[in-house]
Formats: sequence, structure tokens, C-alpha cells
Amino acid sequence: MIRRSVSCLLAIGLLFHSYISAKACGPSYLQPIFVFEGSPDLPLQEFAAGKIGIVRPTFGRKTLLIAYRYLNGGSFAAEEQTALVEALEGQAPENEGESALKAWISARKEYLHEEDPPELYTERRHQGYDFFPNCAKNAFEVATTTLKDRLSSYGASDPNVREWMRGQDQVFQNCSGATEIPHELGPEAPLWLRQDRDYQIAASLLYSLQFDQARARFEKIAADSESHWSATGEYLVGRTLVRQASLTEDEKRKRELYADAERSLQKLIDKGNAFGDASRKLMALIKYRMHPEERVQELADHLTIGGISQDLRQEVIDYVWLLDRFEAQILKEEHQQKEALKEKKPGETSESPLQKNNTYEAVQRGELISIWFSPKLADGTSDYQNDVSLQVKYDKPASEIIKLLEEKLNRNLTLEESSAIKEQIKWSLESRKWLVSQNRKLDGVARDYEGFCNCDDLKLQLADVPPFLLTKDLTDWILTFQNESPDTYTRALSRWRETESQAWLLAALTKADSTSPEVIRLMRAAERIGFDSPAFPTIVFQLVRLKMALGKTVEAQQLLDSIVTRQFDDLPVSAQNQFRAQGMQLAKNLSQFLKSAARKPAAFYDEGLYRTISEMLESRKAEWSEEEFDESKDEYERRLERQYQSLVSQDLRLFDDRTADVLDRHFSLQMLNQAAHDPNLSSYLRRRLMMVVWVRAILLKNDELATESTPGVIKVAPEMSSLLTQYLQTQGPAAREHLALYILLKFPGLSPFIAGSLPEPPTAEDSNYYLETAWWCKPNETEYRSGNEVAKIVPAPRFLEPSQLETARREYETLSAIGDAKSYLGKRVLQWAKSDPNDPRIPEALFIAAQATQSYKYGCNGWENDQETEQEAIRILSEQYPQSQWTAKLEKQEDQ
Repeated sequence: MIRRSVSCLLAIGLLFHSYISAKACGPSYLQPIFVFEGSPDLPLQEFAAGKIGIVRPTFGRKTLLIAYRYLNGGSFAAEEQTALVEALEGQAPENEGESALKAWISARKEYLHEEDPPELYTERRHQGYDFFPNCAKNAFEVATTTLKDRLSSYGASDPNVREWMRGQDQVFQNCSGATEIPHELGPEAPLWLRQDRDYQIAASLLYSLQFDQARARFEKIAADSESHWSATGEYLVGRTLVRQASLTEDEKRKRELYADAERSLQKLIDKGNAFGDASRKLMALIKYRMHPEERVQELADHLTIGGISQDLRQEVIDYVWLLDRFEAQILKEEHQQKEALKEKKPGETSESPLQKNNTYEAVQRGELISIWFSPKLADGTSDYQNDVSLQVKYDKPASEIIKLLEEKLNRNLTLEESSAIKEQIKWSLESRKWLVSQNRKLDGVARDYEGFCNCDDLKLQLADVPPFLLTKDLTDWILTFQNESPDTYTRALSRWRETESQAWLLAALTKADSTSPEVIRLMRAAERIGFDSPAFPTIVFQLVRLKMALGKTVEAQQLLDSIVTRQFDDLPVSAQNQFRAQGMQLAKNLSQFLKSAARKPAAFYDEGLYRTISEMLESRKAEWSEEEFDESKDEYERRLERQYQSLVSQDLRLFDDRTADVLDRHFSLQMLNQAAHDPNLSSYLRRRLMMVVWVRAILLKNDELATESTPGVIKVAPEMSSLLTQYLQTQGPAAREHLALYILLKFPGLSPFIAGSLPEPPTAEDSNYYLETAWWCKPNETEYRSGNEVAKIVPAPRFLEPSQLETARREYETLSAIGDAKSYLGKRVLQWAKSDPNDPRIPEALFIAAQATQSYKYGCNGWENDQETEQEAIRILSEQYPQSQWTAKLEKQEDQ
């Protein structure tokens, strides 16, 4: 038996025809990504190395920072590129200290020969190790190094080494909430152990958050020039002050502590202490928190000029977080001003987004706890649409909380519901213990991002940016390039004139339209950029866009050809697909259109991750274990490789949603049939188009084309050959119509549309009749642009004749009027059952209709379903075919 969770994860037949049943968890989808809108392509290492492709205003600020350096002729050293990737990926620099902790546990176990380490050192199944963020990576590294040194110097049998170990275990007990301070040693103990113990006591005081005592201890250690820990103690004086300041809520006291820390750390830097680099990092942290204006300017200079950086990852993150912080401050002030001007209606109590955020923050501070309740539907499932939630004082009695819920629900809770609420209150109180703990505050300090604003979709306007930020070219370029304000073109053009830099030329060109002042001059300057420039792909893309807008399609095509023939395969896949989209707009005939329409996926979105197929395959292979699989590792891997075979091809090409919209709306049935036979089409796309043509012919009642296209479908979809052969042999319109309906029911991947119609498993049976996303939905006539719902506009290819477009329009309207497939097919099945009740296929058709019209969470209209059709199909099946295997199967499905 194949492990069920893997069945869920491997449901890749939704896109390619290798589906594994996944009823228990619902289907898992692979979503092809053709253009990364907000980030570079994978792998990120290529972007960090200078393969920047088409630079977009939608890129994140870390990404644009990297692009800026390359656009201005700079570069990053190999080790810097690694740091940039870590910054882009959001990797923690110390990986939460887990590797250092494991090394300490291993060294400790080797010395003590313990079978079971103390609970502190036990890895939890879901939460990792039970230590807090104040015991970071360096603490365990120092302990490991010290233990090895003491064993080497004095031997494992020395009782003083054993005493050292006891003290060190007590030190780390403070990392998990206890307060354990090792005892002082008398003069009888050797000097090295007394000095180590002094350090252990100071460290314990630091980790137990007794900062004043810890600092006094470290100052004493620093003053002892004979101590091995003297330099460390001197550094830890400053570090203790920083830690204390970060947990101090009084703003005046916080500033005093940070000022003391600055003075202490600056002395170390000036005298060249061994902890100079660590001191500089702490100084940077203080500046980030206490002098953000100064720090952001300092970072802008450093990141612009370049040079080998020892902490580039953190500098990039700090710079971007500071920009985000300033932006959030501006937007919050604007939002508060707007809210203050609003007039409250009588009785209005709704919370604004900021008020909701304040409630959330009150929960995070432990002042409130959250309680939620989901009523149950008749079938026992949760009625999420009528959820009720409360935020109440943490010390409010359970009886009062239950009463509040009952008032909201306007009914009494059952005993079972009341019991569930009491359990939830216990859980919320346990969660609060962590939220209010000092160590949780430390965790929060380590993640003090302040760049978020829940401000009703307000956007930063360039005019609102503090002038001091725009005095640095890097910051000016990033904010101008990202900004959507109308004045950004004027600023970018002005900055290009002043600097003559390619970065500003690129920005101005990106902001320009065909009516922009000096656009022709700008385009001429852009045409002089050489193909070896990092800016070249972006320059060409924007020039082609502007030339098309100016009606210079021949020049646009020539320019596009220049990049396609010279360096196309070296570009990131997203850039290739953006150029293909332009080629599709310029296409003069069907063949050119299809050549540009076929896109290579840049990645696939799967289970919350963006990954390549190779990465996905290797991840799946790693899931095998002898305990959970009946098949051998080799058998499992061979099966995976067969399933992924059609995906790993370097020649894999698909249509994106925009292209599919064009085909769906502007290509008539005859044109789609012609496209399906284009010799340049990939095998996958040919299969997709041929199946669409056959379904459209059936639904549009074009019997001639349905018959003509059937042999081609048999060739590309052999799993359908048996029924399609019957279709060719069947005589009479009614019989052919019923068989066509049966074929549609059996193959849930069939659809008359390309957009949004990723194929389902080959047959309904293969999916165990889990038909959540089967067939098709009524096409959407609106879309979201810039957060607003607007009418969908799909420009037609210029090579199509008016008569062809009119035919396509009529056919599209007919298909759209059919509506959602599940309801349509279900009603057709009911008609079939009434007209020919003795047909042996009717019970199966009724069963599929009943399953298809169930309420599925992610169906066409959310929770809505055609309950009338579902119930009628069940009634006919149960009453007229009580002995059918499909009736028994329906009853079994309902019992599950």
C-alpha cells in the first residue's frame, strides 16, 4: 500500500496524466509559474551573480538593491553572493543555533557516556529543542570548545572537569526558563576552574535575565587580566547592556542603556579587542534601533560603494527593513488622519484595520486571549461561514466567556460545545504563558520588523517620502522605481539627465508611455546600450513595449528578434516568457502566434513552495521509509520517475492563463482545430487543444467536426480510445449524444476551455470520484487589477479577420451560457435517465452526477452547489436502481 500522504502530494496528474488517488485529503495542485512578479527566478544564485534579466518595479527591495549594483557597473564577490541569497531567502544567520546545540550535546554525551541526556537536551518532535533565543549559537560553540580544551588539558577522569560540566549544565538550565546559578568555588579549587566558574555564574545571570548582576560579574572578569575570559567579559558587558535595553519598556531608560552599550562597545572597537567584529555588529544593531535615519543613510552609502563586507546579509536586511519602517510610519499617519475625518454612524462599532491590529497586539501582549467557535452542520462538519470569535481578558471566568458566546449565537451552547470551549480556554491560557514570558520577548526582539501597515491599501506617494531619504541615489532609485505615482517618470527622467546612469535610464524607460515628454530622446539613448550590459534585456523589453504603443511594429519586431537570436537561452525563464508575450502580440499569423504562446514554466508552486521539478522529485524521493511503504526504495523511485517523466523534459511548454484567455475567447472552433494540428506545437499542447476541440464540437453540436476530430483525440489520449471508438461507431443523434455525455462524465479533465482547466486524473474512477475541480466553470468576465475588480479585457491577435472574431464571439457566448459544468452535466444526466431509463450506463452516470454536485469547498462558487440536482440524482438511483452496485457505492460514500 502506498502511504496516503504521499498520494496526496503526488496528485500531479491534475496537470499531467499521472494521478494517484487522493480522496482522503483532497487533491494537491501543481501551479506552473511563468513569470516571477515579485522576485528573481530560481535558483536565486544566478540573480545574485548578475543574471538579472528584466528588472521589474514589482521586485522586492532586496532584489532591486542587487540589480542597482549591477546596473551601475558593480558586482559582488562570490562570498557576498552567498550572503545575498541568504538575505533573499530570509535565512536566519545562525539557523536558530540548532547545529551548534547538537554539537554540544554530542561532545557532552561522548564525555559522560549517558544513554539519556537531561530533558533540556531532548529534541521535541514538533518544537525542536527546549531552549530560548537568549542562548544563541555562540553559547553552545564556546561550551563545546571549552569542554574539549579542558578534557585535553586535564583528562576525562579529573573530578574538576566533572565539576565544570555540572556548572555548565546549570548555565544552560537558564535557557529553558529555570533560574540555576552555579555555586562559588573556594580557594581549594584550581585557578582555571575558579575562573571558568566565575564566567559560568555571570553567564547564568545573563541567561536568567538578571542583567545588573550579570554586568557587574562581567566587569569583574574583564578587569582580571590573568583570566582566560577577560576579553570575553569585556565584550559581554556591552552585550548585556544591549540585551537589557531590548527588554526595557521605559523609553528613557532604554536610551540610557543603549548609550552605555555604545560607549562600552566603541572602546572595544578602538582598542582592537578580539571581539571587534562582534562589537561592530552590536553597534550596528544599536544604530538600527536608536538612530534609524543615520543608519539607513550609512547603509545606503556602504551598499552603493561596495567592497567586501563581513556581514552583507544583515546589512541588506537592515537597509530594507528600515525603508519598510519609514514607509509604514508614513502610511499609518495618513491612515489615522483619514480615520479621524470619518463620521461614525449611530451605533457603528466596526473596527478599522488598525483597531483590529491593536486587538491582535493586545493578544500578543497577553492582555487578551482569543476564543473561537464553529457551529456544526447537520452532517457534523464545521460551519465556518458562521464562525464566532471573542477576545476577552485572560482572567475572565469560563462561565462568563460561555455566556458571551451564547449571546453572540443567540442560543445556549450544548454540554459538548461548552466542554470544547473550556478546553480551548485552557489552550489559550497555555499559549499566553509563552506570549508573556521574558524569553518570548527576546524572540520578538530578534524579529523586530516594523514595516507592516494594515492601512486599507494605501500606497506610498513619492511626494510623501522624507527628503533626507532621497539624498542617497540607491534609496532614491529604489523608491522611485517601485512607486506608482504619476510624477515618477518626471523624477526618473530628471535623475537620468543628471547622472546619465543606466539605472536611471532603465527607470525612466520603464515609467514612460507613448505620450511621455522626451520619450523619443529617451528611446534613442536606450538604443545605444550594448547587448553586454546587464540593463540590455530590460531596455529591449521596454523599447519593444513603447514601439508597439507608437505603432512602430516593424521596428519592435526587429528589436525583439535581436535579443531572441543573440542571447535568448541565457536569459532567466521569466524574461524569456515576457519576450514571448510580446512576440505573441506582434504575431502575423497563427504559426508565429503559437510559437510565442508556448511558455516554459519558470517553476512550479507546490505545497506552499516554489520549486523546480527536479527539486520536487528529489524531495519526494526522500520521503520513502521502510516502515511506511510496502514497495522497495528502488520501486518507489522508479514509480516517481515515471510519474514525473513528462515534467522533467527541458522542452516542456504550456499556455499561461492570459494566452489561454485569448484562445478561449477569440479563436473559433475551426481556428482551434487548425491550431491543434500546427507542426510546431508540443505534444502536451497538441493533446490539450485536441481535447478542447472535441468537447467544444460536442457542446456546440458540430457533429461533423466532432467526428472528424475523434481519431486525433484517440491518438493523443489512448486512455479514451475505447469509448471514442464506440462514439465513431454509434449511429443516431440521440445515441451519440448520450455516449458523448457519458464520455464527459468518465473523464473529468475534459473542458471546452483552456483557461483554468488544468486536467484532472484520466478517469473519475482514478480520483475515487473526488470531483472537486472537475470539468469547467463559467468563465469569469472580471479580474482584479491593482486590488480592484474590473472588466476583463483580452485583446485579440491582430492577424485574425473580423469574420473569424465574430464567429469566435458567438461560440464563446454559447459556451459561457452553459454555466458551470457540474450542474449542466448533472441536469443532462437527469434528462437522459428519464428518456432512456433502461440504458445500463444510467446508474453510473447518476452516481457521478450526485458526487459531482456535492458541496465542495473549492468548487466554482465556494460552498454553493446544485443541491436540487444532487438530491434528484440520489433519489432516482436509490428508487429505480436499488440493486445496482452504484447505489451500494453511493451509500458507502455517504457513510464515510
